[in-house]
Amino acid sequence: MACSTIALSACSKSPVGIVKDSYIDSARTTTVANGLGKRPLCKSTHWDSFKDDKGRTVVQYKCTIIDGNDFLKDRREDYLERATKDAETAVTSAVRSRDSIAKSIEEDYPDSRRNLERLQRGIERIQALPKQGSTEKDQINSRVFQIQELERVLGERRRDAQRELSSSEGAIVTAQKRNNPETLKKEAFARHPVYKDAAEIFQWIVNSEGRAVLNYGEIQAVDVNGQQQTLMKYNQPGSMINLAAQAPESKILDYMRGIGLASFTGTLGR
Repeated sequence: MACSTIALSACSKSPVGIVKDSYIDSARTTTVANGLGKRPLCKSTHWDSFKDDKGRTVVQYKCTIIDGNDFLKDRREDYLERATKDAETAVTSAVRSRDSIAKSIEEDYPDSRRNLERLQRGIERIQALPKQGSTEKDQINSRVFQIQELERVLGERRRDAQRELSSSEGAIVTAQKRNNPETLKKEAFARHPVYKDAAEIFQWIVNSEGRAVLNYGEIQAVDVNGQQQTLMKYNQPGSMINLAAQAPESKILDYMRGIGLASFTGTLGR
């Protein structure tokens, strides 16, 4: 017949009114309306109610965030500036490395060649002696062995240098490809996308007895393709709404840091 005594006040209110008059805190000192009504973060707020796919009454609060349009612009520009400098440095470094290797190849390792010449002169001095015994022959054999070893090492150094030269040429090509303004720009936008209309929402389910239960919260925004994206979903909306009501920040990234959601900045491609 008429509303029961328990649900009497609920019967006279709309679902939105029921939610607004409910309390954020367990001490019942702050209503939802007072806690979420005037926040530094919100350019505007909007309340709505609708039926979900299960036929339940859902009340939604939406805070349109003041700096919610392209709020990653500064990060994107900073990343692009740093990436451009790093790419230019990489090209310079690769060219310097190539030139150093080429110089070594051109000089052909004078230290090794000097040692070879010294050993060869030693052999010639011994061979020029009027008398050569076993001691002299051993000295010659020792020097011949040293020459062979030096020639082997010198050959390896030459081959290694040619491989390094080829690798350095490839490194230059790779660095030059990366040092492309369009490539770097695309990378910057991929890491720090453009979002607009960023908003924070909270949703309550209101049952037939007029009881409102907060069950969802998130930060959302629209991407460049016009698709709505969830940037951060609150696992514990009850705790988050308390923090939202007290937060002094007026900028979205400051707000997220302020409430301790470090994972949010990771989602945005920090």
